[in-house]
Amino acid sequence: MQIIAHTMEYDGEKIESNLQLRTYHAEDFNEYRRVYDECFHEMRTSLALTPVNCCDDDEKLLLKASQIFILEEKGSLIGSVAVYGNEIDDLIVAKEFQGKGYGRALLEFAVHNMQNRGIAPIILHVADWNRNAVRLYLKRGFKIVKTETIG
Repeated sequence: MQIIAHTMEYDGEKIESNLQLRTYHAEDFNEYRRVYDECFHEMRTSLALTPVNCCDDDEKLLLKASQIFILEEKGSLIGSVAVYGNEIDDLIVAKEFQGKGYGRALLEFAVHNMQNRGIAPIILHVADWNRNAVRLYLKRGFKIVKTETIG
């Protein structure tokens, strides 16, 4: 199975975000893993990627905890986004909260966070299979700078 993957770079204006997120904690692991694996399950299954469930274990996540931002409401994990260097990664939204603007808000938080720290260029990677994510990123000012076929 071949995978088409895009590298995208932010090419837009300054983004403002008032979203209040916190960093990842050990107690988040079970819920984070559930949402993460749920978000990537359909894509990984349809692209015949294994393992289907691919969330890092709790020790690896704790090593990156200061770079993983959690959005929650009333104790429920709504979504998360990671910022590693100049890369936005693992933007996830729980299925029950999808389609309500949380993905856009998490993306804007990440770009705002990086812009405020003078990080450029801001990049992310996305599988072409994930058309909703590709559309969101293009709409919010990202441009495709490289496309690769893997496999």
